Amino acid sequence: MIIDYLEKLSFLFEHISFILLGCLGMGFLIGFHELGHFMFAKLFGIRVPSFSLGFGPVLFSKKIGQTEFCLSAIPFGGYVEIAGAGEVGQGEQKEAHATDKGSFAVKPFYQKLCVMLGGIFFNLIFAYCAIILLFMTGIPKTPLMQRPFIASIAQDSPAEKSALRIGDRIISLNDHMVENNIQKLAETLRPLALTQATITIERDGQLLTKTIIIGSKQQDAATIGVIGVEFDNAPITPRSFFQAIKDGITATNNWIKLTAIGFTQLRRTYGEVAGPIMIIAMTAKGAAAGFKIFLLLLSIISINLAVLNLIPLPILDGGQILFYAIEAIIGRPLPIKIREYIHIATWLMFVALFIYLSTQDISRILSPYIDPILKYLKIR
Repeated sequence: MIIDYLEKLSFLFEHISFILLGCLGMGFLIGFHELGHFMFAKLFGIRVPSFSLGFGPVLFSKKIGQTEFCLSAIPFGGYVEIAGAGEVGQGEQKEAHATDKGSFAVKPFYQKLCVMLGGIFFNLIFAYCAIILLFMTGIPKTPLMQRPFIASIAQDSPAEKSALRIGDRIISLNDHMVENNIQKLAETLRPLALTQATITIERDGQLLTKTIIIGSKQQDAATIGVIGVEFDNAPITPRSFFQAIKDGITATNNWIKLTAIGFTQLRRTYGEVAGPIMIIAMTAKGAAAGFKIFLLLLSIISINLAVLNLIPLPILDGGQILFYAIEAIIGRPLPIKIREYIHIATWLMFVALFIYLSTQDISRILSPYIDPILKYLKIR
């Protein structure tokens, strides 16, 4: 039995190429974010002494104009050094306190704002473009992009009595839009047990409206409404150019909205938050599922990076924007010591969070393999 479980652990080694690809994907997103800062800095004539893809030992470097471009050994992220925009914890910054006309420090607030928002803008642009491309080429069946259809219907259920068919997609219930959201459908059904409702479905590209008597079942000492169906996700067929743009923008906007809502509910869901190890694992799994799923997952992570960086914490773009906004209001720079203390406190908080989430990730990943082994040893 132990050999059986040890064989499962070999997944890590068998899929090492996908893990590396997942790391490269994450590195690309962070590097693309930094490219946004770089491009907007150059747009406003702000000097950029260095731009690195990756961290650690430098494998290759070349100076082009005023910028030293580097490729480093650890392909997880990147950084851009902007003259006059020193940041605590960003390593050696030779021009961190520059105040000449080509420095960030002397530029007007709107230019500083654009530079800080540049990374967020690039992350969102990547997501929009990638998801539009996926709609143009088609998206395989995946829970990441829900398009649920009825996969099975219980005998003598309300769905069968109302002549619903396998393959139908439920669009609305009593005029409540539930398309592409199984959870919302369940929430809408919950209080409707044993009542008559109007259901709108899509069948063969046409919308049909039917009357249905909602069934009931007991759940947690409560009676809830059901219709007796199970769902599966349908693949998304390729769209025309303009339809792909429309659907891609809508889907990306929905992901941005869901991500923003998710961040506002972190206090209640912190135990379910994925840490860096789990994110790499999910990205690797996406790479193993094929290029389209990998690209879709990168798009969603890119949206998460964009929304995360809007949070007004000093080590994130949102925090930097807050600092520069305060300086613009009071008409002078904040004391360097105060900024350093706030940065250090925030870095310590993030390090603690990183360790906590990483420990939680390792526990999640290994528990399906370790728990049966421990149970076996206990029995023995």
